[in-house]
Amino acid sequence: MTRLYLVRHGQTFFNVERRIQGQMESDLTQEGELQAVALRKKLSDISFSALYVSPLRRTRCTAELLTQGFGLTPIYSDALKEVLMGDWQGVLVSDLEKNYAEELDVFWHHPEQFSRPTCETYLQVRNRAAALMEEIVQKHVGQNVLIVTHGALLKTLYTYFKYQPIHDVANAPHPHSTGLCVVEKRDGVWAVLDWDNVDHLNE
Repeated sequence: MTRLYLVRHGQTFFNVERRIQGQMESDLTQEGELQAVALRKKLSDISFSALYVSPLRRTRCTAELLTQGFGLTPIYSDALKEVLMGDWQGVLVSDLEKNYAEELDVFWHHPEQFSRPTCETYLQVRNRAAALMEEIVQKHVGQNVLIVTHGALLKTLYTYFKYQPIHDVANAPHPHSTGLCVVEKRDGVWAVLDWDNVDHLNE
């Protein structure tokens, strides 16, 4: 049995401004930094064998704050990057609602149909992320692994862990900033033990 602790990055300036981030860089706010520190206290009693991190700055900074004193060397993987949103990256959601209302509705509510030349599809994102999850559980049998990544990617992984079709991404719970998601693979079967736990933000 291998247990994965997946964490969404802390709050960023793009989050506050309601801009599409995708793979564009956006720094953590002070609140985002405090969120990561709060989660560190919650995870400090768990022994992790490895740390996997998306190489984008917001996840790297979250991981650094989250694991201070843990003695872990981050393993960066492009497979953990947020969904590529192409020409929508950096754009205010309100502007997309005005100029691309129908396409944005498909993105939010009909993920299996979303296709835009400059963007990844949800299925492409899930396939690359899921392949890494399988690699991790094979490499770290019987261990705890910490993973710092992104919200939309985690939504796609939720459907993978739940053995759901890609269109169910629309209804998958979207983790809050530093939301903790815990899954394990036992006897070849995935199980979601906890999802978007933010108790650390209320302590």
